[in-house]
Amino acid sequence: MAAGLRWYYAPAIEAGERRAELERRAGTIETNALLAEAQARALLHQEAASLRHAAAAVTTPPAPFTLKTLQSLDTVASEILSAPDGRATHLLSLASQFDAFRAPLRDPAEWVKRLGSVPHSVHVRTSAVWEAFCAAEPVLARSLGTTGGKRALFAAMDGRFGARRKLAGYEGWRGVALND
Repeated sequence: MAAGLRWYYAPAIEAGERRAELERRAGTIETNALLAEAQARALLHQEAASLRHAAAAVTTPPAPFTLKTLQSLDTVASEILSAPDGRATHLLSLASQFDAFRAPLRDPAEWVKRLGSVPHSVHVRTSAVWEAFCAAEPVLARSLGTTGGKRALFAAMDGRFGARRKLAGYEGWRGVALND
């Protein structure tokens, strides 16, 4: 998601990075001015002021996020994608507490909410649910991993359709339509 936002809003991001770089350079020059002699101090302050003026003159196209937000999203995404299954599940459970993070992340519960219901005599296996989830959400299933993904998916299924039951030699849920 972060890579997609970087590509789509590239002009706004580049302008924001340019502005941040000019501000950073002006701050460095002002810090150096504190240690300089009186004549050099005036020149350094003048140079810092011109950099701040140049930073203010940079026009930034509108974007629905700040550069700091995008950097934070990059950090969280790399942490989740590189984490082992247990840590990724823990991070996702923490993140799911925040509504702003839940929507773009699309946890398995969002997929489960879209499933239809059928008569209670219909019974679906856990393996069929996992296969349908992997087909519908391949990127999410891959990033969660098999163990963490099944744990999160089956918890969401239990929440929506009730506890799994052993029927006819296999485990699953009653009244679930996987035609999504």
